[in-house]
Amino acid sequence: MRFTPGTVLFIFAAQLLAYTVKGLIGFGNPLISAPILSMQLDNIVITPGTLLLDCPVNGYITWKNRKNFQWRRILPLLLANLCGVIPGAWLLRFSLPWAIKTALGAVVVLLGVEMATRELRPKREGIDRPWLRLAVAFFSGVCAGVFGINMFIVAYLQRAAKDYGEFKGSMCFLFLGENLFRLCTYALSGLLTWEVLLFGAVSVPAAALAMALAGRLGPRLDESKLQKGAIVLFILGGVSIIVKSLLFHT
Repeated sequence: MRFTPGTVLFIFAAQLLAYTVKGLIGFGNPLISAPILSMQLDNIVITPGTLLLDCPVNGYITWKNRKNFQWRRILPLLLANLCGVIPGAWLLRFSLPWAIKTALGAVVVLLGVEMATRELRPKREGIDRPWLRLAVAFFSGVCAGVFGINMFIVAYLQRAAKDYGEFKGSMCFLFLGENLFRLCTYALSGLLTWEVLLFGAVSVPAAALAMALAGRLGPRLDESKLQKGAIVLFILGGVSIIVKSLLFHT
């Protein structure tokens, strides 16, 4: 793969948009960037490249929320999540690019629909089904290994956590553990290539500019409307990548 000036500009613009959304609503950058970047790049570059940026970001957030960890609750989920990362990384390494992109589109659309309809379903606070939590954590780990999207476990625990402090602290710790393990898995699998490192280098200034931009725009914008708009972008991006990958097998 050649990093032409046009490719570099494309990566920068996609990451700028994605991390601006993250800065404004607190989540969702891979759901924005992955479908857009998949229009020109393969996930074998996108997923590891994005991880290089996510590791320090999640490490900082984890340190700030270190007092909110629920160790007994989160450690089994982390282990199940890591077990899912291994087959996910294998699929990323050996699967056909167009097949991965089609699956990515389906995952993004499914998550977007889940978020859009979440308020319509009754919330079950404090629900405790260990087998279901472990199954969701494993599947979420597979998606993280392939796409860099570890949102299914988030969607489940947002509905199951007793309070926001427990949810935020546990998720930060889970994300950091998953990021570090996935980084080692990618390195051992030969996925941290020169192209991946260049992708990460282009993404860093885009993310920094996006955080500054979000800091200025955030106080002036309505958060609920931003979240709804982001969900629309998630779904449209997922549908577009499904159509492109199925029609052109690229």
